Amino acid sequence: MRLMVLCLSLLVIIMLLPGMAFGADESPERLNVYLGTNIFNNPVYDTVVLVEFPFSLRRDEFTFFRSDSQDTFLYGRVFAQVDLIDTLGATVDSANTYFAMRVASEAEAALKDYRIFNKLSLFARPGVYAARLSVYDVVSKNKGEFFINRIVVPAPEKERLTISGVSLAYRIDYVGPTADTNSRLIKNEYRIYPNPIAIFSTEDTSLSAYHEVYNLHPSQTAGPALQLTYNILGKDSTFLSELGVRTNPGGDSSAIVVATFDIEDWPAGLYHLQIIALEEGSTRSDTSVVPFGIIYPVGTSMAEAMPQFIDDPYERLLLSEKINLVAYLLTPAQKETMKALTDSGKINYLNQYWREHDSYPSTRMIENRVDMVRRYEDANRMFSTNIKDDNGWSTDQGRIYLTYGPWEEIDEVSSPRVGNAYTIWYYRTLGEGKLFVFEDWSGNGDYRLVHSNVYGEMFSRKWEDLLNQGPRLDIE
Repeated sequence: MRLMVLCLSLLVIIMLLPGMAFGADESPERLNVYLGTNIFNNPVYDTVVLVEFPFSLRRDEFTFFRSDSQDTFLYGRVFAQVDLIDTLGATVDSANTYFAMRVASEAEAALKDYRIFNKLSLFARPGVYAARLSVYDVVSKNKGEFFINRIVVPAPEKERLTISGVSLAYRIDYVGPTADTNSRLIKNEYRIYPNPIAIFSTEDTSLSAYHEVYNLHPSQTAGPALQLTYNILGKDSTFLSELGVRTNPGGDSSAIVVATFDIEDWPAGLYHLQIIALEEGSTRSDTSVVPFGIIYPVGTSMAEAMPQFIDDPYERLLLSEKINLVAYLLTPAQKETMKALTDSGKINYLNQYWREHDSYPSTRMIENRVDMVRRYEDANRMFSTNIKDDNGWSTDQGRIYLTYGPWEEIDEVSSPRVGNAYTIWYYRTLGEGKLFVFEDWSGNGDYRLVHSNVYGEMFSRKWEDLLNQGPRLDIE
């Protein structure tokens, strides 16, 4: 692997120097900024989740200066800030850093193969956010930004075995407990050289992954308690090869795992790293699938390789999930046709379906497909009834959510004087207005559709009459 040298030896917290106000240059150059997210929904945090934002910059794009005649080194200065934005467009939190870089000469500063790595962190409540990283060259006033339009922060898991915070990196070194704990790149005694957008080069020889596993049953024995299986999947999520199995000793309720894989001879393309965690002696398990890409270093720029891989969440889905995505869109005849195809045939069939139903064919992205992926993920998060949180799309609420999107208004009655809890979803701007009533039949959150004013859906005269009586209905 071509070594990506870290240039953050002078991490310092200092005030901006007088006369270096941003915006003094009327036509600043744009910096190339690459941002990623790692989410650690560790149960020890209880109601909040740690969200990390690793980022990388090109050192040769920054301006360096000599601080005084006695110092032979040249210095560059960087200010970076990440803003966490809610679904209404409001900034709910931010974090920033101001640090310096040092080189021995102008020739060293101009080298093309050097990256600057750093990381910012925030605690966020579960929800859906966007994030914007703004980076400034304090010397030249040049600026760069990277925007992530969707970050789903799940709630901390209390019971279920959970893989969390999978971070792909160029290299991960064990530095031990005596290392400089002030370095933002050190986490749990490992120095992580992150690859924020998970795009590697065919000249890279290895890929490293940092991840944590929560809610293990502490073992009192010396034997292994956690088994981790690594597989490589293709762009279409089909199985390609095994990458190995490793075990972690028991003793704690959580585990820190670092794994490195040889990618020296891998061809350029889009891949998925599949991680399967299994607690030995039980059936408790979890699976995480992380996309990454490998590109040619010559003739293909990172910016050109990114869009289809980074921006389109559809590329992250497994084939089974892509099929689930159109469960309420395909006709019975279309479903029968696809059912008879091979896996590769199903993928081609689905790709053709979405091309034919692209709401804005003049754009690169299939926007309505991106929206459907978001609905699918939200439905699984909100309505799933199994431990894997992957069947919410197939529930009554999930079907309506995928078909019509988020409700415009909602009326929830969790404790009626008589009868079961129920919820009413209103879509007042669709047609002449649509509504759906879901009742918790079992009392365990098993909400089923019991009434709607939509043609073809379940209609109940009893519910129709009760709705006319106003809110907070008592159902016998």
